[in-house]
Amino acid sequence: MRFKINLEIVSPNEVAEIPIKYQSIFLSLLKRGLENAAPEVYKELYEKNKEKLFSQAVIFKGAKFEKDRILLQTPTITYLFSTLKADLAMAVYNAFIHLKEMKAIPFVGGLKIKVKSVSTIYQETITEKQVVFQAVSPILARDHNRETRKDWFLDFSDEKYEGVLKQNLINRLVPEMGRGIRFDIENLTIKPLNMKKTVTKAYEKFYQGAIGPIELTGEPYLLNAIRDVGLGSKTGLYFGYLNQVAQGGERRD
Repeated sequence: MRFKINLEIVSPNEVAEIPIKYQSIFLSLLKRGLENAAPEVYKELYEKNKEKLFSQAVIFKGAKFEKDRILLQTPTITYLFSTLKADLAMAVYNAFIHLKEMKAIPFVGGLKIKVKSVSTIYQETITEKQVVFQAVSPILARDHNRETRKDWFLDFSDEKYEGVLKQNLINRLVPEMGRGIRFDIENLTIKPLNMKKTVTKAYEKFYQGAIGPIELTGEPYLLNAIRDVGLGSKTGLYFGYLNQVAQGGERRD
């Protein structure tokens, strides 16, 4: 289940600007809504060290990206949220409805933000074993070394890329859906199409990722789950959000 939330920036200036590391301020917005509308869900998500079974993306239409800031040419921002968990979906929906009722909310740097509307996005059920997704927010293939506790984010041309993405899925989906899903994840085929490399500055770090079309071949129930929770690591921090483009082997460049 997924939602589209239309936001509007309220600024005293003609051109509003927000930090290039925007992830934390939008996450704070979500947390504020959840704390008030669904406090138990908030505690489960953010007071425990658990994998996030959802993905998010923020779209700035026509914005200009500079080294340390984003210049908004229009006050409208689109916030996308997707999850396979019905209870979480309802909690997030109620969180943004709560924020909508608050009118203009203090945001960042003297700006305020309004939730203008919250709507569901229809998803066609995947019934084929092959599907093309469009990565709207960058996919992060995170290779974690338990001994050194260091992370490496792999390029999609790396020979380990597919294996690392599969491990990221195992880490996230097995605790929720059971050990039986591990076999289907291991037999999944992941094929980047015309993807583009990205480097995202967030949370005082630089994250190497990729956006664009990516083809997955596997069991339909697994493909539906991947679409709903996102692909890769840190999907709760505005990475790995997928739009379904086509299924059955069709491709769109």
